[in-house]
Amino acid sequence: MSIAISIPACPAETLRPSSLVAEGLLNPRGLCLAADGSLLLVEAGSALPEQTFSGRISRLRADPQQPGNYLPAEILAQGFRAMNMQARMLRDEIIGLSDIACGEGRYLVSQTDYVEGSKILDLQYTPPEPVFSSRGNLNSLCYHPTRRSWMAVKPDANQLVEFTDEQGERVLAQLPELDQGQEAVPVTLVYEPATEAVLISLFSGELHHTPTRKGIDFADHAGQVIRVWPGTGRIDIVLRGLQLPTGLALCAEGNVLVLELCDRLLQPLPTDWTGECLHGGFARFSGRLLSCNLRTAQISVLARGLDTPSNLCLIPGAVLVSEGMGLPGRPLPTPENGSTALTGRLRRIQL
Repeated sequence: MSIAISIPACPAETLRPSSLVAEGLLNPRGLCLAADGSLLLVEAGSALPEQTFSGRISRLRADPQQPGNYLPAEILAQGFRAMNMQARMLRDEIIGLSDIACGEGRYLVSQTDYVEGSKILDLQYTPPEPVFSSRGNLNSLCYHPTRRSWMAVKPDANQLVEFTDEQGERVLAQLPELDQGQEAVPVTLVYEPATEAVLISLFSGELHHTPTRKGIDFADHAGQVIRVWPGTGRIDIVLRGLQLPTGLALCAEGNVLVLELCDRLLQPLPTDWTGECLHGGFARFSGRLLSCNLRTAQISVLARGLDTPSNLCLIPGAVLVSEGMGLPGRPLPTPENGSTALTGRLRRIQL
């Protein structure tokens, strides 16, 4: 069994230049680099009462006049259900379309829909058609080339699941509770070619110890990245001590990039919330991007001050980060004690 690497309290900082390449998005989530160099993006939607079906799938083409930038998004499909979980979670959580992945020339999109049932949609059809159906929350999606299957994680069931045309859906691993009895809550998975396993980030669920802290009762630095072998269900801890890890990406040289959603939790959104300027559970503009060398155990911070970052996508020379979770337009506290309107964004971070 491999020895887990612990995230140090103050990792070295090697901050990289970054720039915003898209703004005004509606809870951007998964990104995928297409064969022609364009980006495919899914947005969960706004979940505003008058915009229930605001989830959409778009294509962003590179701007030939400005390297590193993109032209305005071209909408490929829209009208997908977006659900605001604030009343239940007391936090900024919007769910709907969640991820997009490529395998053998196919592009599939995962969608959580508690009303009509969750689905995996195939973009080869117009509009995209469901090729798999599922119960519960379908989050991150990836293709496993040697098994020729699609894999997803289910945060509400703490499962790694696999989809194939022959067998439909089946559970590959049931993830155990973490050190303090909290649920694992898997968020993102990526295929690891060197081992043919998958790496999964574990958010680490609420403790439910203190009713007065409902919505923000999380253990600090309890998140993990684990390695799961699909054939056996074996689980090893790779990284521990993360603060609410979300997005993962595996660089060509073997380094793992990990997003942390925020550095602390505060100001939940109560059920009687009427739009006051609150953080909404997750400290806004406190997320960061870590680079983790699994061979040398060296950890470095590549970016900080990110606003609730959720997904990563590697592109030549850089990584793209989805930012901005919650109800678009609502006021957010800024680090300078001001306020700004919540908006979804894509950030390019140079590697």
